[in-house]
Amino acid sequence: MPEQIPAISREDFNWLTQTYGKETGYSHIDTKESVVHEIFMDKVLIGTAFLNCASYELSFGNGLHIRKNRLDDYKLHDKAVLIADDMTEEDEDELELRWSTLIHELKMLDNLHSLSNAREPLEQLFLDIFPEEDAEELISKLPEIVVPDVTIIWSEVYAALSATGNVVEFEWQEFADNGILALNELFPLQVAGVELKAPDAATFQAIMAEEDFAKGILDFVNEQLEAYELKIVAVGTSLDEYQSFACFNMQDFRLANAMLKMEELCLICFF
Repeated sequence: MPEQIPAISREDFNWLTQTYGKETGYSHIDTKESVVHEIFMDKVLIGTAFLNCASYELSFGNGLHIRKNRLDDYKLHDKAVLIADDMTEEDEDELELRWSTLIHELKMLDNLHSLSNAREPLEQLFLDIFPEEDAEELISKLPEIVVPDVTIIWSEVYAALSATGNVVEFEWQEFADNGILALNELFPLQVAGVELKAPDAATFQAIMAEEDFAKGILDFVNEQLEAYELKIVAVGTSLDEYQSFACFNMQDFRLANAMLKMEELCLICFF
């Protein structure tokens, strides 16, 4: 019997499978959840970050058909067996969220690839994230043609952030020691005379136990910056174990504008 999930339309399914589908599967990594989805010519396999490794195979016949698989007991590790299972309300919510994110990200990527030159939106981004004089100098160093490829665009942004002392990298797990030291090296914090305080052991343990520990970490540091109109953000092509971080100015909607530009360029600006 066909499933009823209004957010998953035949139109979007056809666009996805016809644009990206391959016989052997086209892999797309969710930029926020670090889970992989596989797009075939006649079906889509949606992955999750659930401990039981639940996945949903979507296809259309007379209507939407969903086949859920999960591990019988994830605690068995390598000995766990993949089994079919019925969809729950939690599964439907997760599937709808992951599907909506997948469609949005790939349509934004489609829009980016339709550009002949990504220089103009990159220039606009630089004007939002750097002081005007710095932005103009950095823009002058951009190549005349910026290929609308996410990796190339990120390399230009990273180079500009590095040139202004506004990017550091560390693993999320290192936040309480090496991470906080690295963040305090960011030039905007030094100009503002701010020194971020590290969490104590109990607080750090509580943050890392949260379902979205990445947001918990950024909330912890950004609460200390509220009076300065600065925001620590995770930046890059995706959220990963080893992450790049920068400090952006919130004045005059600059952070909000930067987020929109980064989304247009298929980069993340997460906080």
